[in-house]
Amino acid sequence: MKLYLTGLKSYHLDLGIEYAAFSDPRLERTLHGIKRDHNEPGRRQRTPLTRPHLLLLLSKMSLTDYNDVVLRAAFTLAFAAFLCMGQFTYKRTDIPTGPHFGSWFLTKSSIRLTEHEGEQLLELTLPASKTDPFRHGVELTIAASNDPGCPVYAMKQFLRMDTHRPLTAPLFCVGILQQLPFTREYVVQKLQRLAMGAGLGHEAWNGHSFRRGAATWAAQVGISETQIQTLGRWR
Repeated sequence: MKLYLTGLKSYHLDLGIEYAAFSDPRLERTLHGIKRDHNEPGRRQRTPLTRPHLLLLLSKMSLTDYNDVVLRAAFTLAFAAFLCMGQFTYKRTDIPTGPHFGSWFLTKSSIRLTEHEGEQLLELTLPASKTDPFRHGVELTIAASNDPGCPVYAMKQFLRMDTHRPLTAPLFCVGILQQLPFTREYVVQKLQRLAMGAGLGHEAWNGHSFRRGAATWAAQVGISETQIQTLGRWR
């Protein structure tokens, strides 16, 4: 109801219509009464996927199978860059239909492997996100960790196997020949299956586990709240 009212207020603003009624305390009291009269909806559980969890999942992946190599690159990138699932997956209807696809979604051109003072780096351009609604683009630099969870190494391995697709293609796809959309459903299913295989149980592993897990792990290793805000692009 609050979302609908917010939409109506926005519509009033667009049309230049009086909108004082939306700030009327009687409306707020009515909503509060409805909330008290109904049970609170259950919140979805989201299990944080911390770095030890990530390393366990990666240990269950093949280093030569194309789909596992893609997943390894996606999982390590999502964790290192504090990504939401929707930022590195696609709906079937999203797959390129026009020249503006790259303005909304990750493509192969969004990734650049560079080197600075002998250190290997991965540069990522996020074309759009919740914290960047006007699509100015956000540039992220990710350093190599030089261990089994290294996002730079995983991306290099993936790009070595993925040489036949153009830079305008979606960054992640399933199947070296079929090139099916890398959907949220596919990734969550794989995540849950790998978690079971790694002995992590039936926890609520889902699309937000990477971003939540990255923030949780950063706090556990002593990174300040201000720095975590910066890393996760939270205001």
